[in-house]
Amino acid sequence: MYYQVTDYYDPIGQKEISSKCPDCGSQNCLELHFYQKRIETPFSKKVSKKVTGVLVCHNTETEISPVLWTDEIENYFKTEKSKLKLNPTGFKLRKGFYFVLIVLFLAIGGFIGYYEWQHQQYNNQSAAIENAMEGDMVKVMQTLRQNDETIYGNTWYKIETIQGDTLFLRQHKDFTSEDGFNFELEEGNFTGETIKASLPRFKERSIAGFDYTNTSFSGYITEIQKKE
Repeated sequence: MYYQVTDYYDPIGQKEISSKCPDCGSQNCLELHFYQKRIETPFSKKVSKKVTGVLVCHNTETEISPVLWTDEIENYFKTEKSKLKLNPTGFKLRKGFYFVLIVLFLAIGGFIGYYEWQHQQYNNQSAAIENAMEGDMVKVMQTLRQNDETIYGNTWYKIETIQGDTLFLRQHKDFTSEDGFNFELEEGNFTGETIKASLPRFKERSIAGFDYTNTSFSGYITEIQKKE
């Protein structure tokens, strides 16, 4: 995550000094300005104890670089700095931080809520599949293997008969790999092949058939619609 960190230097005092200017050599033309460091980000604000000084020559109207300061100027800066009344120091979180924190908690809460809802939906569907009856319809994500070709897609099956641990399923006329395909589940659309499947495996959301001459298939049940 990228965000900007900005350093500010707040003025906290100034003093005229009588030392000779190390640049132009004039007397009584120097003024020392004191600044206290403040660091701000979109989420926080920190006022530091760090104090810096800027030396200005009024004769030349220029800033004197610290590398040119004499020992006398350095000592004066240290002495006066210790006398300054600093702005209150400390670290403070800004409104932006709390906004991001609230959004984060809401996002986590929404994700957990959605996961719980999905989990409950899955459990409800699994319970309905375990108690499937003749006339119920199931959507299957299926893999077909015909000779040397493998085909993936979705279709629906209608339970025609349950006999002991075996059930017979009539396939929907449509089989598609298209996302969001609209299957029409009226009785007249289940005109495909009738297949035999294991009821115990069906209750585990699985159907499979490997005893067909030219075709073998396996599938996972993703949805069930109970007979009205």
